[in-house]
Amino acid sequence: MKILLVEDEPGVVNRLCARLSILQPNIAVVIARSRSSAVEELEQHEFDFIICDLRLPPQDGGLDIFEEHGLAVHAEIRNCTPGTPCLFFTGFGTSGNILERLSSGGTHNIFGSDERYPMTDFLPKDEFLSCVDRVRHFNAELALLERIEIRLSGDGSSLDHYHKRALQVVARSHHGTSVEGSTLGGLSGAQTLKLRVQDDRTRTLANYFVKIDARAKIETERRNYRSYVSPLLKMGTYPALNRELEAGIGKREALCYQLAEDYSQSLFALLAQDEAAAMAIVERLQALFEPWTEFREPRSHSIHDLRAQRISDAILLNYQAALGAIEKFESTEQEITTSYQHGDLHGSNVLCNGAEGAVVIDFANVGSAPACIDPIILELSVLFHSDSPFRTHTWPTNDQAGVWFNIEEYLTGCPVPGFIKKCREWASQAGSPSDLVPVVYVEALRQLKYEDTNHQLALGIAKAAMTEKM
Repeated sequence: MKILLVEDEPGVVNRLCARLSILQPNIAVVIARSRSSAVEELEQHEFDFIICDLRLPPQDGGLDIFEEHGLAVHAEIRNCTPGTPCLFFTGFGTSGNILERLSSGGTHNIFGSDERYPMTDFLPKDEFLSCVDRVRHFNAELALLERIEIRLSGDGSSLDHYHKRALQVVARSHHGTSVEGSTLGGLSGAQTLKLRVQDDRTRTLANYFVKIDARAKIETERRNYRSYVSPLLKMGTYPALNRELEAGIGKREALCYQLAEDYSQSLFALLAQDEAAAMAIVERLQALFEPWTEFREPRSHSIHDLRAQRISDAILLNYQAALGAIEKFESTEQEITTSYQHGDLHGSNVLCNGAEGAVVIDFANVGSAPACIDPIILELSVLFHSDSPFRTHTWPTNDQAGVWFNIEEYLTGCPVPGFIKKCREWASQAGSPSDLVPVVYVEALRQLKYEDTNHQLALGIAKAAMTEKM
């Protein structure tokens, strides 16, 4: 347990730290002695619990000790880490208005139990030692969470203790004793996992897709889900948002989508086993997204503006020599059919029940976009996504990348030609032939943002689009 103690009085600091060290040896206390040092710690680090005197100096050693500085720390907590519980020491003369301002954090179920824990609480300064009892209770709840075992396949090394705590909170909410699952690959920086909550007899209690990310990014996905997914798509084609963790996991938040048990295989995994079944899933996806096509409308875009939304000028500058002169090509204004799109429809964001059904996950990029972008992303993910079983295949060659629009020549030697053709058919039906050119150009160049993708193939496909246009 990591605590930030914001207190300028040495006597209070020494006595509290002594009591806390006796309480539990694993409690780490970081001390800030002013408003400015507290803000610096909050900006740079994450904490499980914050204890703060309301009366503080503005800088270490400052003499103008006022409540306004404690209120400034409270504002910073609410801004950068509102999911971290904090306890404020108040004086005898602290006004009701100030206490009302401090109580704005509400309560959250941060332990996966039935307890609603206050995000901000108060304690009279002359009773400061009684805060040790609150820390004892908090630490005991964390200890109960840490008893829940986590077993993950895939690369679980990137999970820190806040990520793991989110999984343990989900498990405890179902009275589970362990979590079994796998990390799902991705290029966005978020942690995405497929989980099975189990009891002490390894019986499955619940299945989840969990996404953990920075608070602002989770808010975007939450808004997308409520605006585009749950009101418009058919129930059963997406997992239900069952739980939201807005507190207790540092500066992160988590969205927990409950999955049916039989949707256990990614589209990538299905494609590696059974191309025909994967082709059937592509058809199901096209039907699944049919409600979004009702929002089709033509919009005029320059190719530069489309590209800049996916990869910046600064990154592209490093590949200028390989691409050649792109200014004239990118300055082209074109009317493109748009509709609501998933925006990141790679093979790991589709979970399958064999060829029988599919659900889509991860809604961070849902919104209005070129109507053919989802099938193009899905096709290109076979080449570029880290989870693709064909990523290191000898197909396509760099020469074949340059003839992407000549489907027969491009597919020579392809291990899954039927799947690629299905994606291409969907793209052609979703938009006009002229729509494909800028979308393929942009989505190929987007791969240059990632160090571990095949940049030569990406550049070859992008140049094929430029040639097709010209």
